[in-house]
Amino acid sequence: MPAPITYHPTFIPDPGKAFAALRDELEWEKRDAPRHEYYCNDIPKPYVYGIGRGRRLYEPRPYHPAIMSIRQALEALTNTKFEVCFLNRYLNQSDQLGWHSDNSPEMDDARPIGVISLGVEREIWFRPMFDPTPADIEKLKLGHGSLCLMAAGMQDVWQHRIPKASFQCGERISLTFRGYVE
Repeated sequence: MPAPITYHPTFIPDPGKAFAALRDELEWEKRDAPRHEYYCNDIPKPYVYGIGRGRRLYEPRPYHPAIMSIRQALEALTNTKFEVCFLNRYLNQSDQLGWHSDNSPEMDDARPIGVISLGVEREIWFRPMFDPTPADIEKLKLGHGSLCLMAAGMQDVWQHRIPKASFQCGERISLTFRGYVE
């Protein structure tokens, strides 16, 4: 059974402008992760991700106008409210994000998750969460200005990742929009 996703290759009308604004105007955080991060939430509460040594606390940061513009377009397309936006900035081919599900209790599993990609094209991989084999891995190239929409409930049974690129490449920014549950 294929991963329950919908791909919109040209979702952002001027992706170069959005990319430059977010790259240059956000106060990116570099933590113990192979990427830079920025976290926004309508609810002024910190978000804890991970456990043990990988545990990280994120304080909500201000929304940039480019984030709000993208959010409004995504909410209009999906008829869904998204209170959270988590941004990752990948500087080159070595920056990556390991296998995971966006399944924190604060994130609303009843709503879809929207991933906007800006910058260099990179792959996202999907696999079933339970007993995956290499043959189960699905790969999708996320183009500049694209939207990958993950279906509601997908995080219960699927994982995804952004692997290291197998080629020299420049920067990519992803914006992941999710619903929040207090």
